[in-house]
Amino acid sequence: MHRIIFQFGNLTLYSYGLMQAIAFIASLIVIFHLSKRSKISKDVLFDLSVYIIIGGIIGARVWFVVENFNIYKEDLISILKIWEGGMVFYGGLLGGVISGLFYIKRNKLDLLKVGDIINTAFPLGIFFGRIGCFLNGCCYGKISYRFGLRFPRENFPPPYQEQLEKGIIKPTDCCSLPVIPTQLVESFSMLFVFFILFYLYNKKRKFDGMIFYLFFIIYGLERFFVDFLREYSKNALIFKIVSLSQVTSILIIIFSSIFLFITYKNSKKE
Repeated sequence: MHRIIFQFGNLTLYSYGLMQAIAFIASLIVIFHLSKRSKISKDVLFDLSVYIIIGGIIGARVWFVVENFNIYKEDLISILKIWEGGMVFYGGLLGGVISGLFYIKRNKLDLLKVGDIINTAFPLGIFFGRIGCFLNGCCYGKISYRFGLRFPRENFPPPYQEQLEKGIIKPTDCCSLPVIPTQLVESFSMLFVFFILFYLYNKKRKFDGMIFYLFFIIYGLERFFVDFLREYSKNALIFKIVSLSQVTSILIIIFSSIFLFITYKNSKKE
């Protein structure tokens, strides 16, 4: 729960940015390991990963800013301060997919073969990334005195700041009200998923594209249910019932399931 790791003069190391960097490095290590079996060049996979991360950052930030433009309308320059947090996963996923597809098509790579490698490593990246969310205080859950954790006032993390703005807590309070740590729920869920997909890739993968689509299905299901525990502002909800991310999850599950089935049937014909 420490937004800032250390400060030295004008230099500030934010926990969110640090964990995203660790997430990228950890995923890259797994990608390089899996590349040995696929015989795809490490240089190609590294370049692809850079494209994906850049597209992901842009997409994640744009989605967040659109949903929360009232935060930035008085200070547009702060939109560029991505190291302080403020991203939406599905925006990052969309941006990463678009930039990744661009690179894959331009370099005439096998989408499904490469996709299996990337999506095997992806959950490990989410594991570290969501820990960054927890340390930053973003992506938190609903108030719960039974299952919640309190965020300290130091550096005004989102739960404390938003509860203060709503008048739920006082400026003199040392901590926020306890909120469900949905960041950790998703983080450790994805660590478990990583081990499953890593095993499947090495031992049970029957056809190219199996891991690629399976990850999207699993993540969509996990995210759909975890979002019921998340705290969302009204503009992030549809009909005040489900979040935009839940609707996106449903669409991802449906289309990924269809493509997985089609890919499986095509693999049987070959």
